[in-house]
Amino acid sequence: MVTKHVNDLSSFPERLRMLRKSHDWSQGQLAQKIKVDTQRISKYERGLTSPPLDILIELARALDVSLDYLLTGKSHGADSLKNPRLIERIEEIEELPGEYQETLITVLDSFIKRYKFESLAQS
Repeated sequence: MVTKHVNDLSSFPERLRMLRKSHDWSQGQLAQKIKVDTQRISKYERGLTSPPLDILIELARALDVSLDYLLTGKSHGADSLKNPRLIERIEEIEELPGEYQETLITVLDSFIKRYKFESLAQS
């Protein structure tokens, strides 16, 4: 079963926690990367406070996501996907730890390169 992300600002704390965990980072590690104290990350993830714009930008950069995705859970790139199975798989992959995501990207890259090579060879 695929967990759908709620596309609104109220789900920001949950999305922040999920993204941090997908990188296998502790709150302290994320805080260190964006140069804030760990308590601030904890408060953001618990929904006690909301980060200012400059911190949101740093969070998006550190977590390697768009600001749009960080805030709303929606990405313009995913909107262009038409195959519902691909959308489901991408949502599942986004919940995996970073090292697993990188492995899958490497496998996908290999398949795409092979397809392009075979297409060129047939031309």
